[in-house]
Amino acid sequence: MTALHQYSRLEAAGLWRSAPDAQRREVIVGLRDATIVLIDPKTEGPLTQWSLPAIARVGAFEGFVVYGAHEDGEETLELDDPVMIAALDKVRTALDRRRKRPGRLRTALGAAAAGALLGGIAVWLPLGLYDFAANRLPDAARRDIAVQAMKDIATISGSPCAGAMGAAAAGDLARRVLPDARPAIAILREGLAAPTSLPDGTILLPYAQVERAEGPDVLAGMVLAQNLAAKADDPLVAALRHAGLFATMRLLSSGSLPDGALTGYGLSLAQSDPPTNDSASLHAALTTAGISSAPYAAFAGDTALAQMPDPAPQGSTPPVLEDAAFLALQYMCDQ
Repeated sequence: MTALHQYSRLEAAGLWRSAPDAQRREVIVGLRDATIVLIDPKTEGPLTQWSLPAIARVGAFEGFVVYGAHEDGEETLELDDPVMIAALDKVRTALDRRRKRPGRLRTALGAAAAGALLGGIAVWLPLGLYDFAANRLPDAARRDIAVQAMKDIATISGSPCAGAMGAAAAGDLARRVLPDARPAIAILREGLAAPTSLPDGTILLPYAQVERAEGPDVLAGMVLAQNLAAKADDPLVAALRHAGLFATMRLLSSGSLPDGALTGYGLSLAQSDPPTNDSASLHAALTTAGISSAPYAAFAGDTALAQMPDPAPQGSTPPVLEDAAFLALQYMCDQ
């Protein structure tokens, strides 16, 4: 659209109201070829988009100009940036002239359709971008992001519990339960509501649950359940969603996230819900590992799992952990 050429990629702050009774919300307004995109300044993700041909000027007050996505003014945008106001007024004037010329209706409709298409891309692009980035990042980048995530969650939970015997027992647990993956297992003293995973596959266990476990088979069930949950919903994708669209684009171009991109991500990890796996999938994983299902089913209250045949009714073979190693994990945070 030639009226926009001199304003290419113009951005300004504004106040958006999604409905007449909604609170005004701070946004970044980005001027594009056929749309304006309203962006959340905190997440840098798009909130909505307006087609330029549909924008109407619906009012003004105290230096602000009010625009509506339609003439009914149900959804409004308040701007006081003179450059952005001039750009939108110039576009509206150019579009009005084109509407008055015979034979231009098809062009206007085409612009509106293009705006809708670009708007759809603006909404759906971030989702695809996060998956794209997660599937293509090298293991080293995953580890770096996991370190950042662990630093942030440590502000809530403190550092993982340490101790040579406990660390060795955690390694034994990983090798026994997931011999191919051998994920790192860390136990957090407080702040964690349920097991969760970092972007590099590290499994975090809350100490309160480790303490309550009546045997190592319960811990094995925790690890397998969380491993299945992480496969179904890659924790790296969740971290990138938290970081936002622009931070993810920078990650793809430079190989690292901007400083502070994961600030606050630890809180979302700490508040994670318990893994909600299909009981049949968990039963299959326990069967493959030769681990009794009854202890974890009772601990987690998984009635569906409890009703399935126990793959090791006489006890896991070989045992998940020796008694001394299990006790080392249970007392790991008391050292």
